[in-house]
Amino acid sequence: MTGPTPADPAGTAPPRRRFCLRTRVQFGLIAVIVAATLLATWQFKQAGDGYQDAVAEELKLQAAVQEEARYVYADEAPLAFRVAAAAGRAEALGPLRDDGRLAASEFALAEQEAVSLRDRARPESIIGSDRYLDAQKGYDVPRRLADQEKQHPADHRLAPGRTMAEGDRWALWGRVSLAVAGAAILAMLAAASVLRPEAWRIPPPSAGGSRRLLRGVDPIPQPATASPDRRRGTQLHLLVVVLLFLLPLLQLAAASGEQRAQAEASRQALRLGAAIVASGQRSAFLTQAVTASHVADIHAAAREIAVVYEKDSPAVRHERAVAAAETRHASRLRVMAEHMGRAPAVTDGVSVASVAALRARPEDWPDMRAEQNSHKDLADAAGVRGLYLAAATALAVVAEVLAAAFLESGRLSRMGWPTGFAAVSIGITAWAMLA
Repeated sequence: MTGPTPADPAGTAPPRRRFCLRTRVQFGLIAVIVAATLLATWQFKQAGDGYQDAVAEELKLQAAVQEEARYVYADEAPLAFRVAAAAGRAEALGPLRDDGRLAASEFALAEQEAVSLRDRARPESIIGSDRYLDAQKGYDVPRRLADQEKQHPADHRLAPGRTMAEGDRWALWGRVSLAVAGAAILAMLAAASVLRPEAWRIPPPSAGGSRRLLRGVDPIPQPATASPDRRRGTQLHLLVVVLLFLLPLLQLAAASGEQRAQAEASRQALRLGAAIVASGQRSAFLTQAVTASHVADIHAAAREIAVVYEKDSPAVRHERAVAAAETRHASRLRVMAEHMGRAPAVTDGVSVASVAALRARPEDWPDMRAEQNSHKDLADAAGVRGLYLAAATALAVVAEVLAAAFLESGRLSRMGWPTGFAAVSIGITAWAMLA
């Protein structure tokens, strides 16, 4: 055991020194600011992860939409239309095949084409069974697309919009944390400049008292307690400290806004690309099918014209009957083309993403591009705002160093330098937030 010290002959421990209430409040406010800033940083990081996940999901979803649209409308649908057209032609000429060689020959060719193509098709393809066949309208291509999507259910269960909304919720909580930090900064500013309650001016303890307070330890400049000749300089110092607390919060908000706008612009670009490709596949198939019906109608009209001036005979009457049957078949082909190439709907079992892509029209693309560009402009503006705020922060650091140095050395006449840097910092901050 250590014996009593000369300063403490009775061996009693010296009383523990405590910060005064004012200093404790300052440290408490700083702790709140630091904790809220760190929490906001983590929340905005979670929001950024959500935005990036939404872009990744959008990429995977739109890639699936494009691939399935290509497979169904470029690979399967043209062959299905050809089979349906051949079967319809055989059905139209069937009643005439015993009346003459022309109908019999054309019927045999059409029937053989339809049967051979179906026999060679894979059982799981659109023409491999009668599952998608409507005798009058051809094959149900949208329902085939819906079944094709069911082979990759994970891709179409992706919900980039929901993931984006989850990121927005994290960003909202981040803004709440920033608001808490901002409120603490304002409280710090008010406490240092305005509030001077009696409890902050506790008189020294009486002789022999056990309570000893540490005074003069102020992590935040205190204009309210500064001497009159130093009050203006201390006010400037406090303003610079507030800037150093506030500017990182604004940078966090700007970075989060930039991330979101970039993610939304990327999603719009992916949706636009998928819409152009997928709707282009469907439009190309529909155009080819409608053209085929027009060609069939032209052939029927040409056959009718070829015998219009011929003398009446059984062969001529037979050829006219064939022309009439082909004309009816051409009208039916047009119905088939429109049915098979129609834009799918959610009621067909097709996913919302595929419906949106396949129903898009060229006149919709400028609006989609404009929306993408608007998000890109928002991202650019947020990025520029972040750069300006970083420059303002650097100038505030210079102002803080100069203000602290001149106050410490008592050279108050030199406070114009930190004042200038602080003014430029405030000006840049205002420009960044308002421009």
